[in-house]
Amino acid sequence: MLITFGSLGLFFAIIVCVLHTSKRRADVANFSNYAVGERSFSSWFVSMAYTNSWWPGSTFTAVFGLAVASGIIGLYFLVYSVLGVIAMYFIARPVWKWGKEFDLRTQADLLSLRYGSSALKLVASAISVVALVPWLILGLIAMGAVVEWASLGNLSVRDSILIGIVILVVRQFWTVQMGMRGLIITDMVQGIVAYFGAAVLCLGLLFFYFDGLSNLGKLSESQLSLPGFQSESGGLFYFGIVAAGIIGSLCWPMIFTRIYTAASVQEVKKGSLQTMIIGFVFFVLLMAVALCAAPLPIASEQPVSSFFAIAQDAGGTWLLAAALVIVFAAGMGFVDGVTQAIGTQVANDIIGVVRPLRDKQELYLAKAAMAGAAVVSAVIAYQIYDSPNLAGVTQLAYQAIIQLAVPIFGGLVWRRGNRDGAIAGLIVGSIVALALTVPYMDIGGAVPWLAGLGSGLVGLVVNLGVFVAVSLVRPSSAAELERVDGLFRAAKARGTAETAADTSVRASAHRAAAAHEPI
Repeated sequence: MLITFGSLGLFFAIIVCVLHTSKRRADVANFSNYAVGERSFSSWFVSMAYTNSWWPGSTFTAVFGLAVASGIIGLYFLVYSVLGVIAMYFIARPVWKWGKEFDLRTQADLLSLRYGSSALKLVASAISVVALVPWLILGLIAMGAVVEWASLGNLSVRDSILIGIVILVVRQFWTVQMGMRGLIITDMVQGIVAYFGAAVLCLGLLFFYFDGLSNLGKLSESQLSLPGFQSESGGLFYFGIVAAGIIGSLCWPMIFTRIYTAASVQEVKKGSLQTMIIGFVFFVLLMAVALCAAPLPIASEQPVSSFFAIAQDAGGTWLLAAALVIVFAAGMGFVDGVTQAIGTQVANDIIGVVRPLRDKQELYLAKAAMAGAAVVSAVIAYQIYDSPNLAGVTQLAYQAIIQLAVPIFGGLVWRRGNRDGAIAGLIVGSIVALALTVPYMDIGGAVPWLAGLGSGLVGLVVNLGVFVAVSLVRPSSAAELERVDGLFRAAKARGTAETAADTSVRASAHRAAAAHEPI
């Protein structure tokens, strides 16, 4: 226990030292600095922050366990993650340039600007916050597994969950205080440990524990194949989970906001390419270890905890400690990102729409919302950590969040898409997704009579149809079309002649107009 808890304690102390060393009063002098870190980060910071928000600690437990139990279907995470980052590359220019010019802080800010609607901003952000809370709860619960293994079996599951929750809630003190800049800086440290460390550990296991990839030949036929039309899951199940992952990859607000933290469009694009490389190498190695471990009793008996079991069996307590630190780093970064996203959206997109706030009020409210979300989620996590249907709750959240793809990407590629179409499509699509998910929550929202197609995708198709139909039936005015054309012209411009003062004036004008637009 001294080795395992000592390693975790040392890493936690390093993160705290990094936070205190990098803290500046300017970071929280105004809400924009607090929310997007002064838009000052290079591509490596952007890519590591994206990676740390996309591959949480549950990657080493739930996802690793899925590959151990079910085989190559676990690779679907890699497929949609890499393709999803490509989308980030192509939308970088309009998203970043609008963010810089109009002082956008969140995903919902972008929707408000594009459609000229504070009502859409409120609806979109409310969906995001509701969808994020279950993931925050799961992140806190997953930390309990780290504590349980670190105790070498001396702590009960309930006590481990409580200790893990306390650790992460304490960590949120610095997230609340420093905002996005502290988050991005620690994501770099945590990301190096989590993903580069995991790659090294997996290479070592493949060469010295498994003696190469020979164990892959011991996998069963079902572990080497994808579900077909005759399977229980349905022939469209695999297509559905990959498609939903690709479409929804930029709908999570803590992922999308990473674009705003970059210093330029070029840094976003370079960060996207770097993210693809980091994620590809890390996850291929992790899945290779999972598939090699699948035939072993030590893994197949408890797939979810098999990453820790394999590390301990291969190298004793010291290698187990390394695995625990890796998962701790990934889990802490994910919880930090979710907490920050919830706080910023509550202040900027929900309360700020209902009642316009001054800059200092937004700061205080964001911090209070972050602290409140952490405490409430901790209480819920402690109460439901052993619930048999936790996966179903997260699927429900995911089916809802991907509905944001229509107004986001539709608004970026179709200039005639308007406010009425976006709001109507979002509401109807979310209702359809919810209605189809609840009856099939135990199977992840896969609809049996649609060959396993995900309920969220069905809602997405309805969402898109309503968006297009309403936008055509209730077209935008000539003035609105001209305003949208101006936004796209600004996005295409390679440079800007505006001074910082000009940009500030335009951003303030946009916010004032949004504040007085009827909800």
